[in-house]
Amino acid sequence: MPRILFVEDEPEVLATLIKFFERQGYTVHGARTGAEAIDIADRNPLDIAVLDVMLQEGPAGVEGMDGFEICRSLRENAFDRPVIFLTARATEQDKLLGFELGADDYLTKPFSLLELKARVEANLRRAGGAKSVYRFGDVEVDLDAYEIRHPDGPERLSNRERDLLRYFIEHAGKIIPREELLKRVWEYKSGVATRTVDTHVLTVRKKLRDDAGAPRFIQTLHGVGYQFIAREGD
Repeated sequence: MPRILFVEDEPEVLATLIKFFERQGYTVHGARTGAEAIDIADRNPLDIAVLDVMLQEGPAGVEGMDGFEICRSLRENAFDRPVIFLTARATEQDKLLGFELGADDYLTKPFSLLELKARVEANLRRAGGAKSVYRFGDVEVDLDAYEIRHPDGPERLSNRERDLLRYFIEHAGKIIPREELLKRVWEYKSGVATRTVDTHVLTVRKKLRDDAGAPRFIQTLHGVGYQFIAREGD
């Protein structure tokens, strides 16, 4: 799964970002200072970094690196993955400076988590770190276009169906309990009883034109959950 670094000096904001992206299946690293960020980048392979520009202080009020300086340091140390800046100041001068230092994208505060997720995914795709089109024999799944393409025409996917199918594909071969799907795709808390998972799986299965009796894509394990059994290229 994609590995992401967040650098944010507000603890509540950082905790929210970590929680949200972990629920999306990311491996998440969080840092509140430039020194922490550089150390994490040195010790861990990363696919993308999201930096708050306005980092003014280090521990105990000691002046530290801001997002621009972190970006400069990362690039000087051969970090060639995407960098997104989060900033409350979106002047043209700031943006030009960020791009000169090697930023790939800007998002102005306040922002929605869904917009940030979309920006992260778009930058990962451009960098070759996130995939959106999958081929299973004569069936093509295009998650960006919200489509399942069959030889005789496409089937459209809703937002939730797309997210569910993405989770299945990215966890192909794994037996996935309904509780896990509720947490990861619907972000429900543990213990919520609902048949919504089964209803959406049924709809996705129909759009894949999958036979529940002899499944090619989604296998039901009664009393347990589901398993995506298709292999790309087959």
